Amino acid sequence: MRNAGRLKLGYYPLPTDEAHRICNLLAAAAPYAAIDPCAGDGTAFLAITANSQAALAAIELDADRAAACEAKRISTVHGSALECRVTAESCSLLYLNPPYDTELGPHSNQRMELVFLEHCYRWLMTGGVLVFVVPNTALAPCARLLASQFDCLTVWRLEHPECVRFHQVVILGQRKKAHARGEPKGAELLIRTGSRPNDIPILREDAGARYQVPASRPVAIHYSGLPLDAIEDALEHSLAMQKARAVLIRKHQKMSGRPVTPLHQGHVGLLACSGMLNGFFGDSETRHIAHWRAVKHVDEFNEEGAQEGETIIRKRERFSHELTLAYEDGRIVELRETKEAKPTHEERS
Repeated sequence: MRNAGRLKLGYYPLPTDEAHRICNLLAAAAPYAAIDPCAGDGTAFLAITANSQAALAAIELDADRAAACEAKRISTVHGSALECRVTAESCSLLYLNPPYDTELGPHSNQRMELVFLEHCYRWLMTGGVLVFVVPNTALAPCARLLASQFDCLTVWRLEHPECVRFHQVVILGQRKKAHARGEPKGAELLIRTGSRPNDIPILREDAGARYQVPASRPVAIHYSGLPLDAIEDALEHSLAMQKARAVLIRKHQKMSGRPVTPLHQGHVGLLACSGMLNGFFGDSETRHIAHWRAVKHVDEFNEEGAQEGETIIRKRERFSHELTLAYEDGRIVELRETKEAKPTHEERS
């Protein structure tokens, strides 16, 4: 995953239109428990379980999205799904749209789709329905686990522009009975399906109900991880942060008062270049903000060596100062050192 994707914790929400199409594949005659381990703000989860008497429970790592999910009246745990525990075979519907990434560790770096599936599939009861939204490339690493634990597996391609962008497909299946689990029959077919995305049928609006969600009681999610909100609030006032602040955060130096004697041009130049005179200057159209900064330059010199044809390259570091002026009308003026243009052959002659 790119750094931009990691910054938002791999959050690529399922479009509502696709969630409604998935909802058309499900049918429930009685109340049941549903869990979303990567809920985001809960919009897709609500759309998939619409028009049902589902007791919703969710997990979300991001604090703002967890609060938004809770505001939609979904029982939400703020934390990592990998640090949550649920009673085995207790829920009827598992909607899983995990981060699309790879583990970062010294060894055994698996796809995150497989890591989340291995952790969460045990929560489904016999006959419970899995709704698994992943890129088509994730079918191969997840094929054996899906085939060994679920039957009636079907794969649909999602055609929303955002889903096409990330090559998303949805896999639905029902948890096998205990005596039938363990045999990965059909794994090769899933692997071939993932390698031929254009052959996967598109999920349409007219798809009829194909999966009956069994009845179950509401479930409780037990979080065994650290309280992220409390740690974040306490970190600002911790002793470690107080010690690190002096190293990591540069203090802005301020000077105030009037000089004892009038400043000469040399004094003003020294103060300006050191950043002590940054601020607002002028009035009306000439009012501007001035900001000085020091910039390091590296000059290179070529010298002839002791041996014939030998050239020694020497480098010298020095600092110069740059001035940036921002005027009220939006003009930006910069005063900086520029290299002198070398004379051409005609000018030298």
